[in-house]
Amino acid sequence: MASNSIHDAKPDDSGFVLLKLHYSEDETKDDKWAEHVKKEYPSDDWDREFELKPVGTKDSYPVFPDYRKSLHEDDKLVWQASRGKVIYRGWDFGKVHPCVEFAQVYGNRKYFIDEIFETQIFIDQLTQKVLSHSNLHYPGCRFVDWVDVSGRNEDQWGNSSMATLKKYGLHPKGKDQTIEAGIQAMKADMVRLEDGLPYLRVNPIKAPHLAAALRGGYKRNPKGEIVKDGMHDHPVDAARYLHQGASFEKARDWIDVRKKMKDQYHKFPAKGKSVMR
Repeated sequence: MASNSIHDAKPDDSGFVLLKLHYSEDETKDDKWAEHVKKEYPSDDWDREFELKPVGTKDSYPVFPDYRKSLHEDDKLVWQASRGKVIYRGWDFGKVHPCVEFAQVYGNRKYFIDEIFETQIFIDQLTQKVLSHSNLHYPGCRFVDWVDVSGRNEDQWGNSSMATLKKYGLHPKGKDQTIEAGIQAMKADMVRLEDGLPYLRVNPIKAPHLAAALRGGYKRNPKGEIVKDGMHDHPVDAARYLHQGASFEKARDWIDVRKKMKDQYHKFPAKGKSVMR
């Protein structure tokens, strides 16, 4: 047995022993291969799946281990009108600390530029504050709101968070997604680079609670379960809904697809919307 493999000490009922081999056992996977492939994986996923390391089996550990203050944070990240007048907002309807994250999205980039983090406030008051803040700091912008789908649940009086937002003229969107799927999507955007910068970045002055959570405040326990501490989970959840919405809408932006087709082929294909994109 190779020294860089691990196996379960006890065989299963059929007498077999589970054997896990390090990638270096494959002669086609050398250091050059590892250097290239490693860039596509968050560090904890790489360590667990390829290096066979027992990630987070003893103590609580951060959910976003690749987040670096020097790389992912910039207090000069602000809304740039030249990049468009669409601002995404992610809403988390936490009972104690409801939170709304703001981001400007263009291309692959999702830059979190603002947040509202409150304590024990009614959804009506939160909505009014978000609207006032948005009109003051982002004049002339169009806002796209992505929320927790549980916000459609009604209380004993028939009220819901989504209904409240709609009452103020907003059009909240939500899409079923597991927490883990959303986290993995955010982690992937933290390691993917464009012009030397990650797809996902945060202004730590304007969005301090999100920055603190991503730096390590948002954790898993030794069992791998997300720690819901009531402080760091709400900003991440709000950011996760926003990130999900921005990624989903980018993939479904048919107007841009049609324009690209027209520029390339000078006409639209007969079965336009069935074209793979």
